[in-house]
Amino acid sequence: MSLRTRIVAAGLALAAAGGVTVTASAAAHPGDGCARQFDAAVRTYLRTTDQRDARGFNALLHRDVTGVLPGGAVFSGRAEMAAFIDGFFARTDWTQTFTEQRRAADCETGYVLFDSVYAEPAAGYVSPLVIGLTWTREHGRWLVLADQNTAVG
Repeated sequence: MSLRTRIVAAGLALAAAGGVTVTASAAAHPGDGCARQFDAAVRTYLRTTDQRDARGFNALLHRDVTGVLPGGAVFSGRAEMAAFIDGFFARTDWTQTFTEQRRAADCETGYVLFDSVYAEPAAGYVSPLVIGLTWTREHGRWLVLADQNTAVG
């Protein structure tokens, strides 16, 4: 089984754990800093999205990242995902909120689930989403391996 498959499977298993939520801080080994690094990486994901900082956002992407949009578009690999993000973040006609619902991590993989609302106010468009992020820790850095956006409601 490839590393990518194992990591995605771990993220899905963590998400499926349902009522059992393990925070990054509780799952990490004391003194190793991976929990603090995971928290910082998640904050960076949120900050770079809010600020439309494509360079900072794209720096979080694993070389083998897969991104899936609500309409079914799939981006495979950092180059495809980064090209989409560059164009998307260049736009200023949208807003997006994030409310964390679940988080689980150890010092190798992590998963965060957000309720989100994507909106284009001038167009009167609002789309409630669930966003699941699967992370992997590589060479001491947390990187997004899968970014799944699902429309709800």
